[in-house]
Amino acid sequence: QAIPATQQAISTNPFGFLLEWFNGEYEHKVSESTTVGVGGSFFLTDDGDYLNGDLLYRFYPSGKPFEGWALGVKVGVTEVADEGTAFGFGFDTHWSWLLGRNDNFYVAVGVGLKRLVGTNDVSMEYVPTIRIINVGLAF
Repeated sequence: QAIPATQQAISTNPFGFLLEWFNGEYEHKVSESTTVGVGGSFFLTDDGDYLNGDLLYRFYPSGKPFEGWALGVKVGVTEVADEGTAFGFGFDTHWSWLLGRNDNFYVAVGVGLKRLVGTNDVSMEYVPTIRIINVGLAF
């Protein structure tokens, strides 16, 4: 029996829960080599909370969305306690795998950088994004 082609994936970082850092992503295949999606994260600090939400567009050069290397762009909003909300844009790159008997276990690692526009804090002008490891389901 043929395994149906993967059309979407949903993932989160399970280790983040231990660090009070929560993130989640949803990606949907729109062509043979691209996906669109949404992502968000929430981080608790002693100085306040960090909240982020982005729209994502990713290109998979291998022509296999959700597998292998991807390069993406993102736009969204970021809220940092005591600094307010700022619009941001940036990029990310990651490597992902589809594992398991039905290729429905999704794993990804990656990094990126986001430029915030309109923030009053110079130290928050550029925000690194790190996907230590995201795991989830592909379907």
